[in-house]
Amino acid sequence: FYTGSVVLLSCIVLVGLFSLQHRGTQKVAFMFAPIVIIWLFCIGGIGLYNIVHWNPNIYQAISPYYIVKFFRTTGTDGWIALGGILLSMTGSEAMFADLGHFTSASVRLAFITIIYPCLILQYMGQAAFLSKNMFHTRTSFYDSIPGPVFWPVFVVATLAAVVGSQAVISATFSIVKQCHALGCFPRVKIVHTSRWIHGQIYIPEINWILMVLCVAVTVAFGDTTLIGNAYGK
Repeated sequence: FYTGSVVLLSCIVLVGLFSLQHRGTQKVAFMFAPIVIIWLFCIGGIGLYNIVHWNPNIYQAISPYYIVKFFRTTGTDGWIALGGILLSMTGSEAMFADLGHFTSASVRLAFITIIYPCLILQYMGQAAFLSKNMFHTRTSFYDSIPGPVFWPVFVVATLAAVVGSQAVISATFSIVKQCHALGCFPRVKIVHTSRWIHGQIYIPEINWILMVLCVAVTVAFGDTTLIGNAYGK
């Protein structure tokens, strides 16, 4: 993909997503869980394929011996490199916002039984792929996807990104509402988008500020690698 095309499509998706917030999510929310589950099974399956196809012995990397050896060999640079994996953990803070909709037991169960195994398989699969294709580090995930399933996975990845973005937007609305109720945030207009679900709300001011900031960051960086470096990839 050309960088300009990716940035343009990303901005179109972002503007479309934020423009539909005032309609609420109740009409499409039933699709969120299946999309995320399909996405997790996709990356887990691709990871398992890469492990078997490229390097079945990659499972040995689970041993703490190798991380100890890595730090002994690299010294200070190893600890600096450790900061580069922050993005693999940063998404977990969104689960705390979901505690208003789900119990801690259900979040914990989903993480242990589905999310964590699929992520580990994917990371190990990428490691197995890179062990034989060292020149693909920049786009290792998409390069490791088998050709026949590339476009279906790409579509699912885009849908999963939209669902993830929606989760962050909804969480932001929820946090702002809570802060407003506690008197810790300026007065804003809060619109309830559902007659039956009290937690589904829309805050116009926050919505448009988020949209402008997201589009600005996308255009300014223009590269997921640079955004990852700023966020902790």
